[in-house]
Formats: sequence, structure tokens, C-alpha cells
Amino acid sequence: MYNGGPTTKRSTRYGTAVLTSFLWHLTAFVAAWLNTLVGREDTSCDDAGGFCFTAKDGADLLFVVSTGFLFFSMLVSLATAAGFVRRIRSAVLAGTLAALTSAVVVVAVIVAHFVLNAVF
Repeated sequence: MYNGGPTTKRSTRYGTAVLTSFLWHLTAFVAAWLNTLVGREDTSCDDAGGFCFTAKDGADLLFVVSTGFLFFSMLVSLATAAGFVRRIRSAVLAGTLAALTSAVVVVAVIVAHFVLNAVF
């Protein structure tokens, strides 16, 4: 009968790493959301001829963009956490590095997308 040897321990460490990564992403999401709740002294759009972009609009746009960014970053961190758990003994450190690495990977993909669209 199988007693759940080393694979159970690895699964627990992977789960802890993913939870840590998720909490980092949740922290960034809450910060972006709280930014939309801050009262700002917006400029009046009465004298604007056509398009008016206020500070509140900027905060809302930041929230929408960061939500998409954090979603894809969390998906990438699911894969990177597995690699970090194998090499790093601390699951919390592995989750933190997975969150950081996934954010860097998503930024690199976005930059590469814009560079390739500008060239071609």
C-alpha cells in the first residue's frame, strides 16, 4: 500500500509556493483597486473641446490594465513555481521568486510584442 512518501511533501511545498505567489498577486491587485478609491481633485472638463482624461480615468485604466497583467502573471507563476520548488528548500521563497519571475516574463512578452509590431 502506498503511504504518500516524498511526492506528498513536494505537493505540499508546491501548494504553499503557489499560495505565496497568489498572495503577492492579490496584494498588487488590492493596491491597484485601492488606487481607484482615492479622492482626487480632477480638472474640469468643461473647457475641453473633445477628449478629456482625468486622474480618476487614469486610475481606472491602471486598474483594468493591472488586472489583466496580474492574471497572466499568475498563470505563468503556476509553471515557474514548480521549477523553483524543486531547487529551493523554502516554499515561501520559491513562491516569492515565482511571482517575481512571472511578472518579469509577462513584461518581457509585452515589450517583445510591441517591438515586433513596430519592426514589422
